[in-house]
Amino acid sequence: MAFNLEDYEPVASRLDRFLKAHPDARVITDLVHYMADIAVFKCELWLNDEVIATGWAEEIRGQGNVNKSSHVENAETSSLGRALANAGLSGSDFTKRPSREEMAKVVRYEGDMKITGTSNAPSEKQLWKYKSELKKAGLLPPLNIATMSKFEVSKAIEALVNGEVPAEPVEQEEPF
Repeated sequence: MAFNLEDYEPVASRLDRFLKAHPDARVITDLVHYMADIAVFKCELWLNDEVIATGWAEEIRGQGNVNKSSHVENAETSSLGRALANAGLSGSDFTKRPSREEMAKVVRYEGDMKITGTSNAPSEKQLWKYKSELKKAGLLPPLNIATMSKFEVSKAIEALVNGEVPAEPVEQEEPF
């Protein structure tokens, strides 16, 4: 691994510094998406009556040990870390903008890659749900189903549940 987790500041330390500097600040988190074991959070940092920064994060249930039981909490903390970094609280070294928690996610992802060969493949449960929703809509599974990522399958399930025809697969963005 090309980095040391100890070089990255935890979200709790950043939050402590922020709240000490701005005791009247507000931190608002919102679970904006939860489907097929994927949680997406948005965090807003407010000073007075103005949003000064936002942060977004997603976590997938079961991806690494922490996410076996706490993927929702982990996503919320990561969104807070992103918002704090966007507000300029990225630790003493500006090149270490991601929080320790975000870099731990990279470690989890790398670990999954070594164990399974791919951490981006949809689970059997997710594929079953996708095929079930396709069948309800009178559609056949796409030819590329074997190469679809968790993200792509999740978006396709969401579209089907909302009565939409699934879009072409979408590339997943880098975490930062």
